[in-house]
Amino acid sequence: MRAVIVAAGPVEDVPSLTPFIDENTVVIAVDGGVATLVQQGLTFDLAIGDFDSLGYTPEGAVIHPAEKDETDLELALRHVSERYEVTDVLIFGATGGRLDMTLQNVYLLKQFPTARLMTKREEVRFLQEGHYQIKADQYHYLSFIPLVPTRLTLRGVKYPLTDHDVPVGGSLTVSNEWTDQQLADVTVHTGEVIVLRSLSDQ
Repeated sequence: MRAVIVAAGPVEDVPSLTPFIDENTVVIAVDGGVATLVQQGLTFDLAIGDFDSLGYTPEGAVIHPAEKDETDLELALRHVSERYEVTDVLIFGATGGRLDMTLQNVYLLKQFPTARLMTKREEVRFLQEGHYQIKADQYHYLSFIPLVPTRLTLRGVKYPLTDHDVPVGGSLTVSNEWTDQQLADVTVHTGEVIVLRSLSDQ
């Protein structure tokens, strides 16, 4: 089961959501994300938030106070993880606004590792220690941003690595590319990383 969560980020950063939604998808609107869904002519199963950025409270919404210890998006992710058996969580409208909120939304992926942030150009996910295979799909660039000192092995990419230590703040693992097989084989030996798949600049 998939969950699509639409937050209150700039509407212009949100792609058409229709391709991501089917009869097995639960759609959650987070505060101003209601307006994004309405603009695209889509309905939602539940709205969550304090609705300070929306200006009104949708019927049947889960209402939280404006002064609280969590963001509306964090509360929505927690609600989804507790109420639904989902294996795929896609978050839209969580980037492109205030930088502090964007960074916090990226870091939320560590707390909810099945979730991915989606924009018109990127997909962002969190990987902890383990082995992964990452398809290119329509994306061109593959980047790894360590959150802590990390050791990586990368195969199936233009710039492979073998048991390579990657420090926090280094740029070695930014803007890699897939080879012809279009499947990257990734091992996070130690540490944890944010992974971005990005469209070509052209």
